[in-house]
Amino acid sequence: MSINFNITREEIFTKLICVTNLGDITPEEEMRLAETIGNVKRPINKRQEELAKKFNVEAEGVMHITKGALFGHKEVLDWHADKPSDKDRASLVWIYAKRGSEGSITSWIDNKKAYEDLPEDIKEKCKHVKFTCGFKKGGYTDDPTFPEHHNKDVVYDLVHTNKYNKVGLFFPFNQIMEGIPNELFEYLKNHILQDKYRYDHHWKDGDLVLSEQWLTLHKRHAFERMDKRLMHRITIE
Repeated sequence: MSINFNITREEIFTKLICVTNLGDITPEEEMRLAETIGNVKRPINKRQEELAKKFNVEAEGVMHITKGALFGHKEVLDWHADKPSDKDRASLVWIYAKRGSEGSITSWIDNKKAYEDLPEDIKEKCKHVKFTCGFKKGGYTDDPTFPEHHNKDVVYDLVHTNKYNKVGLFFPFNQIMEGIPNELFEYLKNHILQDKYRYDHHWKDGDLVLSEQWLTLHKRHAFERMDKRLMHRITIE
């Protein structure tokens, strides 16, 4: 049976968030489709290898999330970007709802649009700001899978231009460790959290959300039936 899938790489980098429903497909089919978009990221260090061994499903590169796997707790997983302290972080993330997803919600922020709406003087300030990231308990999750860390060797510009020349804020505020003046930090946080920049996805089994990981943030809302919810994640360069 053929699968109706026509989302392109350029579309994801341009729209930032793309949504479709694939029905019930296998991990091997997921990998085949993901590889039409870009290079699927494989583990490159010891920690990533350990996570892959624990949470990979039948096809290499397809990772279990929730249902007793990565981020399996039922509490909120607050606003974040994937792996901002890794210098080799992926640009795109594939999240596919395998089963038990009905009633759960994930939200995304469009930081391209949020940046476009900033006053010109704030935009100018942002262009000169750099920061570093890490993870601390309570930042966006208390999941014990992740050790606290701060990578001072990877420094980011607050204003980011992605691979298709879309410009916006790279501002994973719950993971930023140092570099942004407090007044500007609070201003930007309040600005991007306005409802007009947010997309709420109400999951159905078979849904696929592809998101660009530089100019968006995402948040998984609390869900009581997390032990029944099985999602697959693929990271794509």
